[in-house]
Amino acid sequence: MNDIKSVEILQNSQPIHTANKLRSTAHEEAVRLDVTQAHFSFGSHAVLRGVDLKLRAGEVFGLLGPNGAGKTTLMKAMCGRLKLDKGYIRVGGKDPRGDQHARRMVSYVPQDIAIFPYLTVTENLEIFGRISGLSRRDITQSVNLMLQKASLENQADKLCRTLSGGYQRRINICASILNNPIALILDEPTVGIDINAREEIHSLLLDLRDRGAAILIATHDLDQAQQLADRVGFMKNGKIWMEGAPKTLITDYFGDEREIIISFSSPPPDVGIQLLKEVGFQPIQPPLVWIGLLENSHMDIQSLSEALARSGMLVKEISIRSPDLTSLFMKMMNESVI
Repeated sequence: MNDIKSVEILQNSQPIHTANKLRSTAHEEAVRLDVTQAHFSFGSHAVLRGVDLKLRAGEVFGLLGPNGAGKTTLMKAMCGRLKLDKGYIRVGGKDPRGDQHARRMVSYVPQDIAIFPYLTVTENLEIFGRISGLSRRDITQSVNLMLQKASLENQADKLCRTLSGGYQRRINICASILNNPIALILDEPTVGIDINAREEIHSLLLDLRDRGAAILIATHDLDQAQQLADRVGFMKNGKIWMEGAPKTLITDYFGDEREIIISFSSPPPDVGIQLLKEVGFQPIQPPLVWIGLLENSHMDIQSLSEALARSGMLVKEISIRSPDLTSLFMKMMNESVI
């Protein structure tokens, strides 16, 4: 045990950072969507417990958190589809729950694809254009523009049911932004699609962002969040506990620390598992892959490997890397918050 402890592995002892301390100052543009002290309960179960969130013009916000954190409930409330028990939501300064114009200015793209499978791509977009309140002339112009921007021109006359999941998701997003909403909310927009379709969707979203929309993406794909998001927020137990620019959050939380990842050839014995936990490791692919933190990367990997072997653990590989958004998510999810 002493051999391993001499390697100076940090314990999980740092406190959670608050949203107020780490809120990004990179975007000072107009607030497109404002959530203030949002509370909502299903019966006696509190789902939202005082959520504060501002989506600003020209930014992508990544909403991160485990299943059951309250993300879907929050997104539905932001679109005016759900009435809060307490608190308020404003889109362009108006309540989307009671104001039809405000409700049309925020679009929601759920995880489940919601298009008409037995209609063509063009027919789908035309119908959604009418639903969003566009004039006949504006519908034609907007549909043609969407087909071009989303690289859907060659599929325009095909039935949606014959297209791949990636194309269908692209159509779904296009249908939601025909009327140029000032806020767009997406739930897992690229789940289950190939990398080419994913890049097309990313390009579409970034174009909308550059035209001044505020975009919120709820995702479990942390690489996607780190790539796209100007800010991220970590949601757990009905609250947003940490918020800011990804690089800033990672630097503020981890500083100069590095991660050490140990892969074992066979599951560690019970005494080895206890030892790993005592020095701050946790499993990321249990029971074979464990991760911990180092104050610096100046260490003798060979000595560590030998110390682990003396404790009955067969090391396959030891690697050191810089923490990323996935590292921060894991730490956040393991923190005890009420």
